[in-house]
Amino acid sequence: MNIFQKILGTVFPPYKFSVLRKERSKLFAAIISALPNQFSEIKIQTLSGRLYTLDDWKLFPDFKFVSMGYGGDVVFQYQKRGQNFKISGLQIFSKRNDRFEDVEILIQDNLVSGLKITCSEYQLNEFDLGKIKPDHVFKTSFEFPPGDIDLFYEKLDGDIKQMLNSNNLAEIDFNNRIYYSFYDLEDGNYLAVDKNLNVYSLVHDAKPMAKKLKNTFTEILSDLQSNKFDVERHLIERYNSGK
Repeated sequence: MNIFQKILGTVFPPYKFSVLRKERSKLFAAIISALPNQFSEIKIQTLSGRLYTLDDWKLFPDFKFVSMGYGGDVVFQYQKRGQNFKISGLQIFSKRNDRFEDVEILIQDNLVSGLKITCSEYQLNEFDLGKIKPDHVFKTSFEFPPGDIDLFYEKLDGDIKQMLNSNNLAEIDFNNRIYYSFYDLEDGNYLAVDKNLNVYSLVHDAKPMAKKLKNTFTEILSDLQSNKFDVERHLIERYNSGK
């Protein structure tokens, strides 16, 4: 990350999120790469993906929710329902605090879902990436509360179920509100619905970040299925809506 990019991130708000994502991605990748060989599967699958955001997590306030994007069939290949655990014992040196800080990683359904670094703002410049201690890393079981995804899916009408890939559903905490994302707009942005099936466009760098759409859930799914939904046009409209 060069100084010119940092200046752009300060001057132009839409670029600020991109700069933050790149810096956090570098920090996140260094942490995952430092895991010992016993976690090789987690390392391979996670490093094959792309970090979108580290968001506040209402469910586990001590952790950041890790929003990831994966190409191809990576999720289907590695996701294992009910395989939940916590990785502890990793330490990273904080230049700001002049000491090593503890790192914990939450794994849900065999995929990384949470990250905690004690006494941290999760900023790249806080840490010395060359000083990560993996010597005492261990795994413990971790209980997640019963998920709402299956219950949410089961309540849907049959017509919606036929158009919706249930594997694409994810519960996300976006700006301190729970949504169910069903389509990835990339870069940590989504199409989602609330519990009442109102459709929202969730875009970090747009105003408002969460915009309720006029389309019904059925209409959006139908447009996606028939390739009538123009993602690029939608994002341009969202970015320009607050100007």
